[in-house]
Amino acid sequence: MRRVALGIDLPESIVSLLRVGSLALCLLLQALPAVATEKATKATFEFSGAKRTYYYFVPDDPGPLSLVLLLHGSGRNGEVMVDAWKDLAAKEHFIIAAPDAYDSAGWSPKMDSPSFLHAVVKQVEATHVVDEFRIYLFGHSAGAEYALLMALFDSHYFAAVALHAGALRPENYKLFTYAGRRMPVAIWVGDRDQFFPLDLVKSTKKMFESNGFPIELTVIPNHNHDYYSISDSINAKAWDFLKKNALNLPRSTSQP
Repeated sequence: MRRVALGIDLPESIVSLLRVGSLALCLLLQALPAVATEKATKATFEFSGAKRTYYYFVPDDPGPLSLVLLLHGSGRNGEVMVDAWKDLAAKEHFIIAAPDAYDSAGWSPKMDSPSFLHAVVKQVEATHVVDEFRIYLFGHSAGAEYALLMALFDSHYFAAVALHAGALRPENYKLFTYAGRRMPVAIWVGDRDQFFPLDLVKSTKKMFESNGFPIELTVIPNHNHDYYSISDSINAKAWDFLKKNALNLPRSTSQP
């Protein structure tokens, strides 16, 4: 008989079983994927005379790490984007940062300029080692539309762009003249999206293709505009696409 911690005498065979069970439980816990229990960290900084906010998450890894800049949809903020991505970032070891648009209704090329997005990246780089060849953009809805504009205006800074529920409006087709590098682009959209009709998204793909951009379009059957209900699936696929791409030159020397 063996007296255990609770003062109960147990047969040696039972004690052995308990040992085996405890070992199996430890091994099982070690095998489980990493889950980010931390919340998004909120930070502020001054840009062009205004106080700007962004949220970020950094996994436990000294780096250098890839960075995905996340652009939220209308009426949202950066926190919801980081919350949607942080478990994947912890598992795959990359940094995420999500700024708030100056006006939550949408992204403005004037107030949320490429220089502002660069400033957010610099804020992260001040305390963490970022792989400058692997800085990416992901956007949803209004953030997706803006990410497509950045594919034209900032193609030497970001390695690739992925998005859910977005398109390039016909009045912006003339902006392809500003594109330098032909940045890889991937789009996911539902065939029942009430804000971005499939014809508009397919026209976007055709325009990017005709201007030499490598672009992928995935149409999700029976899916509407709701990103958050399927964000785990979308984010995993977006990351698989993004991580395959890298700049050939450092962003600091490759911008036009």
